[in-house]
Amino acid sequence: MRNMVLKFQRFMVGRYGLDKLSTTLLYSGLAIVLLFTIFRLPLISFIGWAAVIFSYYRIFSKQRTKRYQENQKFLAFKNQLTREWNKRRNRFYQRKSYKFYSCPNCHKELRVPRHKGKIKITCPRCHEQFIKKT
Repeated sequence: MRNMVLKFQRFMVGRYGLDKLSTTLLYSGLAIVLLFTIFRLPLISFIGWAAVIFSYYRIFSKQRTKRYQENQKFLAFKNQLTREWNKRRNRFYQRKSYKFYSCPNCHKELRVPRHKGKIKITCPRCHEQFIKKT
């Protein structure tokens, strides 16, 4: 068993290895294969197999710079989605206590307390003042 581990380690020298994008491709591909095999949709199941194969291609690739750049783009995209999701989730949880407006001048999102009647809102970024009902 130890001999196999050493052979695999020697094989992986100079190769890119596992990263977040490869892991995501592998798990989502396997989930697609499993799900659409159950529903007997082989064409869509093929897409899952393609994701799994591409994941292994990335893991065993010797083009480390390209794989690193791909992973960085994926992580930036994932972080953008996560930030947007958290922003919408927080806004949803605060919907009963606060009202959200956009500044007419600079379009910054502003949060004001609800049930205060008509109030003058001052944008902290551009100092534009406007009146809104809360």
